[in-house]
Amino acid sequence: MHRSTPQRPHRSPARRPMNAQQRAFACRHLGLAHQQAQRFARNWAMPVEELIGPAYEGLCKGAIGFDASRGHRPSSYLVAKVKGELLHHLRDTGFALRISHSLRELWIRSRRPRALGLSDAEIAAQLRVPLPTWLECRRACGQRPAPLPED
Repeated sequence: MHRSTPQRPHRSPARRPMNAQQRAFACRHLGLAHQQAQRFARNWAMPVEELIGPAYEGLCKGAIGFDASRGHRPSSYLVAKVKGELLHHLRDTGFALRISHSLRELWIRSRRPRALGLSDAEIAAQLRVPLPTWLECRRACGQRPAPLPED
């Protein structure tokens, strides 16, 4: 007879509070988080104020997880953490409609080819996806929501 173990409910990892040393480390690198927020704001045509919070959250997570004994430069480690948090924020809030994760990822990967002004066929080829897939992605993700007129 097969005996199954009960499933535990999924819990997010416990957040460890920052100690004084980690807070000081994060404060020394606030400029790095601000720089990444500005870069994302330019690339996504969003107000930088909307991205500062997620950038700082990534910085704090990086400060908690940074281990100097591993030989990483602080800036290399922290930039990756900040960018990751900003990408999570954009994926969660950057689109007004529910768009599949794969299309959102494709849209993010297409940023550079779009900036170069390539044709749809060239972008699809560069991203290694069929043209109809690229066109669907462009239709779904390519338009920022228009503000509703106020009465």
